[in-house]
Amino acid sequence: MALRKGHGTGAGVPRIETLPPDELPSPVPASVTVADGPVERRRNGTVASSAAARVLGRKGGLEKAKRVRLIDSLGLRKLADDATFRPYRDAAEEFVSYHLAELAKQAGGSVGPAPSTMVASAALQLAASRWAFDRGAAENDAALIKLGSSLANDSRQNLLAAYELATREAQVRPRGPMAWQDDDAKGGS
Repeated sequence: MALRKGHGTGAGVPRIETLPPDELPSPVPASVTVADGPVERRRNGTVASSAAARVLGRKGGLEKAKRVRLIDSLGLRKLADDATFRPYRDAAEEFVSYHLAELAKQAGGSVGPAPSTMVASAALQLAASRWAFDRGAAENDAALIKLGSSLANDSRQNLLAAYELATREAQVRPRGPMAWQDDDAKGGS
């Protein structure tokens, strides 16, 4: 986010803007955590130690968390169950999972709740955009097509803002072995 002076009719009035793509912060590589890499096993394939079992359990928990449907957790299932919107909503859920995983690669290995919410909103906006484009084309309705365009732009802005916030959070996140141990002791991920 940047504080910029307005231009045109808003000249001189300060504005808070999402940075354009060419001014976004650089990605932050993920710290190597205990849950990364293969789990130590014996020759017979069983888990080698209690530490390796904890790592395996953590990996399983992280995978389960990825499968949780974000739209459901936001309380939007009833709203999104409209028959014509459902396939778009389902695609939005897949988009959230995929985009958060890709964003985490650029943001030090994890994405906080605020950028995650922005990605969830962007996914719904993108889904609604595609729905509006398709319905607008089917019904020959220019207003729906315009709505689709507006929602697509809103989605783009949320994705840019999510990237910016996630990478900024990664830059100030505590790093090193002690930081990760503290997270594990608190039950964090």
